[in-house]
Amino acid sequence: MLKINKKDLINIKELLINNTISYGKFTNKQIIEKLELNGSITILRKSAQRKIINLIKEKNVYLFLKSNDFNIFSIVDFGLYISELCDKTPQRAKVQKWHGSTKIKNSHSLKGLYISSLNNLEIKVNDEVINIVPTNGIGYFCFYTEKIIIDKDTVIVGVENYQVIWFAKKYKSFFKQRNILFVVRNTYMREWICNISNEYIHFGDYDLGGINIFVNEIIPILKKCKKYSMFIPDNIEELIKKYGSFDIYKKQSRYMDIIIVDEKIKKLKNIIIKYKKGLEQEGLYLL
Repeated sequence: MLKINKKDLINIKELLINNTISYGKFTNKQIIEKLELNGSITILRKSAQRKIINLIKEKNVYLFLKSNDFNIFSIVDFGLYISELCDKTPQRAKVQKWHGSTKIKNSHSLKGLYISSLNNLEIKVNDEVINIVPTNGIGYFCFYTEKIIIDKDTVIVGVENYQVIWFAKKYKSFFKQRNILFVVRNTYMREWICNISNEYIHFGDYDLGGINIFVNEIIPILKKCKKYSMFIPDNIEELIKKYGSFDIYKKQSRYMDIIIVDEKIKKLKNIIIKYKKGLEQEGLYLL
């Protein structure tokens, strides 16, 4: 994972706005290498001393940022990110909002469930009815000691990344079921789903590591669940071919020999190996 400082974030923003920027402006040249590798930019030499970076594919820049745990999806986000997070003492709430990994600032994760929904959804927390309202930029947190009860027809969708919680409505077209409860996968989520019989859908990353999580971590604990599956878009091959990352793939060779029973997941694994690329789940709504 690359460290991107404030100056280079401003440079990336300038590239997106102007479609071009001087090569020499970037302090971390690895950023340029990664952007060129994923098809975001091309580099032109104007003279022996001067290179120019031209933007090719804006969407790939945002995918690059996401692959490095930055929750920046628009030009507006850059300004907000820089003003909120790049101060000297950012609050944890700001860190979590803009960065996929709160490890960039030393802070311990809250213990409990991070949830959201696609439509207004009622759940019970300690026998009190709570209405989950999907709102962009907002998720819900239930402390691990709380007693959480959901209706039997509510489908639990396990996700890997917090931005799915905060921007749940962006994924509405992917799920036909009305009563969907998104839950971030963590220790407390795994303990919770062990004891429920609701349908479970795993909405993970489309890489070998994501498959391994579902097959070897999630499925074995779904003992009471009557129905479970992994959500795989019909056009996943096209998406991986066009937008997948070799960097993701090459780090996950240890999962190459994973044993898979489900035919749809076998097909997904073969596609990943065919193109030697992986695609993170949050990349879907940028496409």
